[in-house]
This record gives sequence, C-alpha cells and structure tokens, in this order.
Amino acid sequence: MILLRLSTEINGVTIEIEGEANTLEEIQEAWESFILTTYRVENGQNPDSIKDTIIHEMNLCAPIQEVL
Repeated sequence: MILLRLSTEINGVTIEIEGEANTLEEIQEAWESFILTTYRVENGQNPDSIKDTIIHEMNLCAPIQEVL
C-alpha cells in the first residue's frame, strides 16, 4: 500500500487529494483526477481537449524560476 497526497494552491484555493493506492494504475487515476481538478480551479471550466490538459500539466509541473 502506498499513501498518496497531492497538494497545490491555485488562485488562493488549496487543492488536495489524499488516499491509498495499491497499484500504479490507482496512482495514475489519482494524478489524472488531481490534474483535472486543478485545471477546473484555474480556468473555471473543463478542458476543451486533451491538449489543454497536457499543457496545464506541463505548466503545473514546471520548475519554479525565481526572477530577481
């Protein structure tokens, strides 16, 4: 069993998914749910295409770059 916790803050809203996973498939399902939820919070709607979801995921996972 793997304990899973995915968390981020977008537009002042904290999004968290917590649970247990027994397989990689369950981890993948939790990740996809997390990405979809963060997309909805950020954009106020469901994605129009898979491309929108992929771009959102890439932006969400991009390293933070500090500008001085």
